[in-house]
Amino acid sequence: MPNYALRACQECGLEFLDPQPDDSALAAIYGDVYFLGERSDEAAERRSKMKSATGVLYIDVLARLLRPENSDLLEIGCGHGEVLLEARNRGYRVSGIEISAHAAAIANRRLAEPAVSVGTIETLSVARDRFGAVLAADVIEHVRDPVAWLLRIHDLLIPGGILLLITPSLDSWTRRVLRSRWMEYKVEHLYYFGAASIRLLLERCGFEEIRVSPSRKVLTMDYISRHFDRFRVPILSPLIRLLRRCVSSRIAHRHLRVPGSGLMAVARKAGARPPQ
Repeated sequence: MPNYALRACQECGLEFLDPQPDDSALAAIYGDVYFLGERSDEAAERRSKMKSATGVLYIDVLARLLRPENSDLLEIGCGHGEVLLEARNRGYRVSGIEISAHAAAIANRRLAEPAVSVGTIETLSVARDRFGAVLAADVIEHVRDPVAWLLRIHDLLIPGGILLLITPSLDSWTRRVLRSRWMEYKVEHLYYFGAASIRLLLERCGFEEIRVSPSRKVLTMDYISRHFDRFRVPILSPLIRLLRRCVSSRIAHRHLRVPGSGLMAVARKAGARPPQ
């Protein structure tokens, strides 16, 4: 990460960029080419199915903690709405917030209702104590001020409500193996958490009953290969590219439930729990 020093907290192990890239630097990174994959209807459908399959894993976790029929769910950074659609199919009343107007429009078409707003949680115009659950997958590492962000989520949750976070983990096997070559070290990732630092942060922001575990995602060999082509790791990237070339298209696009490079943190806002 040229020009951006990676620093670490000696007490909790949190790592962060200092200085952070400015808005223009981040704007140059986020764009239509930011997301991996070919630009075709077939490729888009494959990505959508892959994200839906990962969404099933996330909604399974929430469903064990609160009953869908009693819960309004907000997804932050909901993309094209695959996870929201899965949640709604399971009985949740769903809302989303997405910074990309293009992605939000796709999500609303998929949901056939204006459930997704364009913006951030800071611009979301809803009352406090509104949602029974908030889901944010691969978002907090992009946030400039995680404390303010989590306090806003805390306000949005009803007493006893659930927060489900997924973020790259400093404790993951990929980071332990790849070290400074870890593919999650990117300019747009401003903070890097491990179990200790995410737990301390959640406690500081008023959450309790915090549980942290390794996360899993549904990926394909083709997607993994494209990721390592974009974020190159010496030796590993060429090996994965060679493996991709050696397998058939059918195998390359098969769904794989993999222990990725992330953690899953589940926390509860203090107060009376919603009906279960």
